[in-house]
Amino acid sequence: MSISKLSASLYALGALLGANAFPSSLGSTYALKERHAVPRAWSAVGPASKSETINLQIGLKQRNEGIVERHLIEVSNPTHERYGLHLTAAEIHEMVSPSDETIDLVHDWLREHGISRSAMSPSKDWISIVVPIEKAEELLQTSYSTFRHHDGSTVSRAPEWFLPAHLHEHIDVVQPTTSFFKPAPNAKEWGPELKGKPHSMSWWEHTGKHMYGGHGHGHNSVTNHTAAVAAACNVSFTTPTCLRTLYGTLDYTPKVPGKNKIGINNYLNETNKRSDISLFLETFRPEAAAAAYNFTIVTIADAPNDQGSDVAEIAADVNVEGNLDAELVLSISYPTPLTAFSTGGSPPFLPDLNTPTDTNEPYLTWLTYALAQDDLPQVLSTSYGDDEQSVPYSYAKRACAGYAQLGARGISVLFSSGDAGVGSNGTCFSNDNSSTPMFIPNFPASCPWVTTVGGTAGFNPEVAVSRFGSGAGFSNYFGAPAYQVATVDAYIASLGDLYEGLYNKSGRGYPDVAAQGNHDAIVWGGNITTVGGTSASSPTFAAVITLVNDALLAAGRKPLGFLNPWIYGGAYKALTDITSGSSIGCNTSGFPAQAGWDAVTGFGTPVFDKLVAAAFEK
Repeated sequence: MSISKLSASLYALGALLGANAFPSSLGSTYALKERHAVPRAWSAVGPASKSETINLQIGLKQRNEGIVERHLIEVSNPTHERYGLHLTAAEIHEMVSPSDETIDLVHDWLREHGISRSAMSPSKDWISIVVPIEKAEELLQTSYSTFRHHDGSTVSRAPEWFLPAHLHEHIDVVQPTTSFFKPAPNAKEWGPELKGKPHSMSWWEHTGKHMYGGHGHGHNSVTNHTAAVAAACNVSFTTPTCLRTLYGTLDYTPKVPGKNKIGINNYLNETNKRSDISLFLETFRPEAAAAAYNFTIVTIADAPNDQGSDVAEIAADVNVEGNLDAELVLSISYPTPLTAFSTGGSPPFLPDLNTPTDTNEPYLTWLTYALAQDDLPQVLSTSYGDDEQSVPYSYAKRACAGYAQLGARGISVLFSSGDAGVGSNGTCFSNDNSSTPMFIPNFPASCPWVTTVGGTAGFNPEVAVSRFGSGAGFSNYFGAPAYQVATVDAYIASLGDLYEGLYNKSGRGYPDVAAQGNHDAIVWGGNITTVGGTSASSPTFAAVITLVNDALLAAGRKPLGFLNPWIYGGAYKALTDITSGSSIGCNTSGFPAQAGWDAVTGFGTPVFDKLVAAAFEK
């Protein structure tokens, strides 16, 4: 018998023994809490070292499950009497903080195993302990094994874990247990079309006019939008002037940047290289150049913030994503203050055929920090995501609930939809059974409490991007929320039996909206290049929403907050409907774009003046 089969047999034996196998000193017996199949890319090679140290994260059950989501919908629905009455961080903490009983029982359990030192999150819903694997095995009545990926890397994990039965209702998640992860950045660099040192804005104007059919500043009349876009944009690269013209923000001057803020998230050792951003802004929006050294970078969980040489940046292959996000946000929403959150570490990860290495991000690490802050930006954009099935359900559920808390506070949380369409070709199978074909949804894009942004290309008209598959689909973890049920049902009905059985017809459909994500010009490593992906779409849409918030705040109104009920409830009319293209993936043409909402571009791309008008109608 192989080691992997032997391990599986031992795990199965543990499951059979289950609740009767492991009595605790508190009189409660242990029972299985969570199990995940070991992905096919990994195989057990032997027991893990008992002395290896791990940081065990214990997520305590929050009180009043579902009440934050109820508040979220009420304060985000323009037809509700509580619309705009966002909650404070303190009010949410009071609602969800674990009960004293939960906290006491978990600490009693730790103490009876000789663990008296632990760290607790500000909201008291996470406990962190640093223990050797031998102690973790005792706590969870499981066996950690060393697993080797087919690329040779190894991790120590336990595919299932147990808790005393009386703690099942008090603990939601414990990691690392069922998680497998291998951090790697995932931004797409298209170059080398424009590769080279940045030049002055006059050079770009000359190059655009004579080399690419380019852009200038004199064609921004609202009555001649098509001509203005044709003059400002080209098919070879997308500049801030193009985006600002296309989406109608070129002539808007922010009125209350002191009251309004926007944030972005960095993960996987990414940061925002100030010298690159400075060169980008000097080239494409000179009046904003000083912002490159004025925006705030917050480091969380020992995240790096390496502002070193261009050579080192290129050699490490980092900051493409971080630079892209910061450069787009600053060039569109300037002078609105930007905060970049850089979070270290890696989250639970269950590799599947589509994601054999880790592109998961430590969402809960960032959420634990963010939810403890009283003051956060009104808009937050994140350009990272993973196959939904690679994230343990308990982890995904807890993270999604955290985004709901942010929304209830009046914060617009946006995520990119992903770059694999409905799934990468040749990998579209269930995590548990590689013979079961299925489309592969993306997380956190699939969370109902975030606004998910798909990708477009072209300008007159825009179409669903085709160079990669704009992330699209329906969640297998989360049902369709009430605000989108009728819309999604109508789209599914229009598909007939197309892709029958490959996707969850009752799942949360995404994306909600879209923006350009093809050949965006950036500066990286001191050079200019182009990148693509919905990684560009999310910060672009977020920057436009930030300017809508500026108009609201200047008039004494509240910020938009969670966008989806507003959009699905009628504000979709302020978007440009994308009716051509498809999401591709899984060796199919994917979900098609069509009139109205579709599972590739959502309701479409922003039109600034229409969005402002819709915001003031509420």
